[in-house]
This record gives sequence, C-alpha cells and structure tokens, in this order.
Amino acid sequence: MTNLLREKMAKPPLQAPSLPWWKSWGPGAIVAACIIGPGTVTTVSVAGAQFGFGLAWILVLACLVGYFIQRPVMNWTAATGTSVLEGIRDEIGVIWSKLIFFGLWLGALAFQAGNFIGASMAMNLIFPAVPMIVWVSLLSLSAMSIAWFGVYKLLENINRVVMVMLVLTFCLTALAALPRSQGIMSQALTFSIPEGDLLIVLALVATILVPNTLVALSGFMKNKYQESTYTQEQIRKRSFNDLKMNFTLLALISIAILLSAATAFYGTGQTISSAGDMAVQLTPILGSFATIFFAVGLWTAGFSSGLFNLTVQPMLFGHAFKQSEKPNAPINRTILIITGFIPVALVWTFGGSPVELIISAQAINGLLLPVLTIVLFVLTNKKDRMGRFKNTFTSNIINLAIIGLVTILAIRVFLSFF
Repeated sequence: MTNLLREKMAKPPLQAPSLPWWKSWGPGAIVAACIIGPGTVTTVSVAGAQFGFGLAWILVLACLVGYFIQRPVMNWTAATGTSVLEGIRDEIGVIWSKLIFFGLWLGALAFQAGNFIGASMAMNLIFPAVPMIVWVSLLSLSAMSIAWFGVYKLLENINRVVMVMLVLTFCLTALAALPRSQGIMSQALTFSIPEGDLLIVLALVATILVPNTLVALSGFMKNKYQESTYTQEQIRKRSFNDLKMNFTLLALISIAILLSAATAFYGTGQTISSAGDMAVQLTPILGSFATIFFAVGLWTAGFSSGLFNLTVQPMLFGHAFKQSEKPNAPINRTILIITGFIPVALVWTFGGSPVELIISAQAINGLLLPVLTIVLFVLTNKKDRMGRFKNTFTSNIINLAIIGLVTILAIRVFLSFF
C-alpha cells in the first residue's frame, strides 16, 4: 500500500462529505451475490425438501458466522488500506499468499461450470428451444465482457441490482408458498438438529463460508475507498453497515428458498436433486408464477457467482504475487480468459465439470478454509499493523469458535475419502 493511500484514509472527518446509506452498499453486495449461487440454492432447496423449515435457525446461525468472520477482515483493510491477501503476502509470507491463490483459483475453475449450468437451467426453463450448451457459452461470454473492463463501480452497481432481484424473486416464490405453509412455520422455533444429523449443520454453514469471499471482500473494500477522503473509522463504520445489510439479505433469501422447498416438498415423499429440478416441480404445486420467479432467481444466482469468479481472480493474483492490479495488464487478461473459457470447455466436453474435479475442488476448499481462517486470525491480531482496530478479546473468542467449526468441516471432508 502506498503512503498516499494511507494519508487519504486518515484525513480528518471534516474533509469527508456525508455518504447516504445506500452508497455504502457495495463490496458486501458483491460477496453476498457470489454466496447465493446455484450450489447454495441447491443445498438449501434439498435441505428444505428433506428436513422441512426446522433448519431456518441454522441458516441464521450460518449467516452470523459469515458476518463475524468478515469483521476482522474489514478492520484490517480499514487500518492498513490493503487487502488481507496483500497482508498475508507481506506479513505471513509470499509462499502462503501464492498457495492460497492457487487453491482458490482451482476451486473457482471447477465450480464455474456449475454456476453457468445453473443459470442455463433457468434460461432453458423459460426458453426450452435453446440448447443448454448455447446458454452456457453466451452467459460466460457476457460475464467475461463485463469483467474485461474491470470497472469496480460497474461491478458494484450490477451486484446491487442482483441482490434486489434475488430478494424479490425468491421472496415472491416464498409468498406463493405462504398459504400452504402454516403447518410447517412452527418448525422454525424448535431449534433442533433434524435426526441429530450434524452434517446438515456443517453443509449449510459451508455453503455460506465460501473461501474466496474471505479474501475478496477486503480487496473490493480497498477498491471502493482507495480514492476517498474518509477516515479509517468512517470507512470501518460504513463497511460494517454494508456487511450487516448484505448478510441480513443473505439470511432472508436463504430462508425464503428453504420455506418454498419445505412447503412444496416436505413430507410428500418427492425428492429433488438440484435447483433446476425444484424450479420444474414447483409448477403443479405452487403455480407457474412461482416457477418463473424461482427460475429468474436461479439465473441471477448463477450469473452473479460466475461474474464474481471472473472478476476476482485477476485481482487476487495481483495481491498474492505483488503484480499489477490493473484489469488491462496482460497477465490479468490471461487469467480472466482462462477462468472464462475452461468451464465452457468442460461443459462442451463433459456436459459439466467432471465429478472427480468437483470432488477434488471441494476437498481443497474444505481443507483450505481452516488454514485460511487461522492465517487471518494471526494477521488480524498484529497490533503493529492493526493499531486500535486489533481484534478484541470477544472477537478472538468468536473467531476461535469459527476456526473450530471449519476444522470439523475439514475433517469431515478428509474422512469422506476413506
């Protein structure tokens, strides 16, 4: 980080104009829109169909975990003006930043095909005459076109719209389900784990704790405020408000999906294996409008997650390797092209990401999460860099509990190979 940027972030409050609350809404929206991808929609839909609405409290817990694990990350960027991946590179070691980048990139490549397949399923429901492979190619090229320019403000505005669309579409679907949901609404107050299955808790928490969002959020936060005249405290306050707003919306969207699935399928004996299946099967139960709303939400979720991965990889490469962060730098263009075209090639060749590749990526992400949370814990406790924004005792206790939770998740992933 340059001295100029530090000076800008430390200017007196009187030099900073007031900022409407909605203009604080940005980096968190980009991350939240990524989290609500086809994988999350599928996981929550299947959980609702199988276990009912009693899992709502777990989704709220998962969003709280996501919120609290990101707070120290935002503190770091407010205090130093750098992203946490830059901090890992400079304070922990460049080998760590490089390994983390490659682990995150491999996961992005494996899951990117799933993002565009999810969006294509939705398009195929509305326009069935167009083959899915055509939709995958068109959606990937569209997302690459947006990411090619790398304009942060454009990405921020797109994801603000995305979050509004996700709230509207999935909440309208839940509204269609509401007249039939009286019998299951009371399940939300049971605060129990269905059938004592701890794996359900871990799966829902894991779908909210996407590893690359832990390092991407601070990068987007840096981009938003690097030219501003706001003080460190003002940046921190606005960033926390942004985070609260988007994780609240994330919980609302997730609960709406859960309610729709639970109302339509719980106790009926019907099973669903994907979000696409759910969109199709909603029609005879809740009507065609519910299916259309859900399909539009699924498209939005898939496209926004795909756009996130295309945008974030060049930025993370620059932070990890101390290279140019400019979108038009040749190496960043190359990373963008690879990230965009490999998933399309996988779909053309295999019809999607090969199962072995997805399993390997899930394993890497699952094992990377505790490593990443531990490294971030060490980084955000460096008083010489954090100053008054260093983790508090309470914050450390909460984050140690989260580290324990993601370690259990990693052990589960590891044991699944035997």
